[in-house]
Amino acid sequence: MSNKIILGTVQFGLDYGVSNKKGIPSNKELKEIFSLAENNGIFLLDTASGYGNAEKRIGDISNGNFKIITKISNIDNAQSIENQIKKSLFNLKSDFIYGCLFHNTNELLHNLFLWEELNKLKKLGLIKKIGVSLYHPKNLENLLSLKIIPDIIQIPFNIIDRRFEPYFERLNKLNIEIHVRSIFLQGLLINFELMNNNKFSKWDSLWDQYKSWLKSQEISPVEAAIGHVAAFKEISYFVVGVEDSLQLNQIILASKNRILKAPKRLISLDNKLINPYLW
Repeated sequence: MSNKIILGTVQFGLDYGVSNKKGIPSNKELKEIFSLAENNGIFLLDTASGYGNAEKRIGDISNGNFKIITKISNIDNAQSIENQIKKSLFNLKSDFIYGCLFHNTNELLHNLFLWEELNKLKKLGLIKKIGVSLYHPKNLENLLSLKIIPDIIQIPFNIIDRRFEPYFERLNKLNIEIHVRSIFLQGLLINFELMNNNKFSKWDSLWDQYKSWLKSQEISPVEAAIGHVAAFKEISYFVVGVEDSLQLNQIILASKNRILKAPKRLISLDNKLINPYLW
């Protein structure tokens, strides 16, 4: 399963995540992370022009050994797309980008000509695959109704958030790569101490059920989160963010364990829980 891992890089440029205690990793730590990833068959990185200096650090430290998926935002014309792509290529020290996604789908939906502009850059060979990063199923429905068929979609998906699951079969038939993020829900699903925080005490009954299920399966939270995603054959890749090489090693080891779908009783439809930007 390690070859299905995409290494998320937001932590490399920003102090990101409610469970992040170490902050932005040093250059030495970043080299160790990249080396461990390479040695375990992980060759995709997920980044964005909006992730601080993450793109530049990738370009400086990764030695061009990874395929890069980046995301563009704050665009409203063809020139701003081209400028942002060229700036990303410069920072990444690369001739092309494996994947480029619209970070905010609403920007695309309000300026549909931007899709054709991104397609032009794809035809020029600057980008191999194009797509969108989504937050809500409604955005996906809007895109498909407009006959916009991306090469890649990136979506949130984890043990308690399965809103996009009903679309998996259809997306596969359209040959759309499904990349899932937030499999740990910003670390909440693997951090019992954080669950006990007053901010999340409203969902204590859900946490009790979750912990009970983990105990019954004799599985760690990290193994459960990865095993759950791995159980969906329609998913092409899953994005994980790490603070250091020890965390990445833990994820790699967990990815080699059994796969299992979490019970549906653990699903939450509460936006205030499943959407971290509302925390």
